[in-house]
Amino acid sequence: MNIWTLVGTFDNWKIGIERGVWGVKERARPLWGKIQPGDKVVFYAVKTGVLGYGTVEGKFESRELLWPEEKERGEPVWPLRLKIRVEKVFGEPKKKPAKMLVGFPINKLDPEIFRELSENQ
Repeated sequence: MNIWTLVGTFDNWKIGIERGVWGVKERARPLWGKIQPGDKVVFYAVKTGVLGYGTVEGKFESRELLWPEEKERGEPVWPLRLKIRVEKVFGEPKKKPAKMLVGFPINKLDPEIFRELSENQ
């Protein structure tokens, strides 16, 4: 099992958490391809913080327009999707740990950082 940080906007995460789905752009396919069912994912909203975490249940490609930018454009922006079982949504976003990488849409997360985030709820 690997642990990943998924990065997006707060507005997109509200929809992603509600629907149990997340998507990334085609250019993130190599990283998306490494994620497997059973992997843990942490939800990180840019300029907001860590919103919660869950477990990947599956991967799929979809042209369904879910997020505001997709609906505005009339085409999928994030077609590479993850089906996620949301396990915890924090009441208040947590500050990003110093060693948590968020430079890409998908980032590998150190198990120790995940442990800290999940234990200190």
